[in-house]
Amino acid sequence: MTGFTLTLWLMLPLAWLLSGERFLDWAYGMPDLGPVDDILLSLLDGADRLRVSSGLGDVFGALRARLHGWTGLGGM
Repeated sequence: MTGFTLTLWLMLPLAWLLSGERFLDWAYGMPDLGPVDDILLSLLDGADRLRVSSGLGDVFGALRARLHGWTGLGGM
């Protein structure tokens, strides 16, 4: 069980990074950097479109829902 828990915690940042929703939340919350943020937002938006078109979906959301189901936290 320790190996599972350790692996889970190590993989959560990766799942978070694969979630386009998290990328966009982070990007739109950035301070205004002039033309730099426009480029970054375009890159993030393009990456999110690529993720959606590849069929990956919201990996972090799916993992969170599964963990909540396994631990009985789904009703919270």
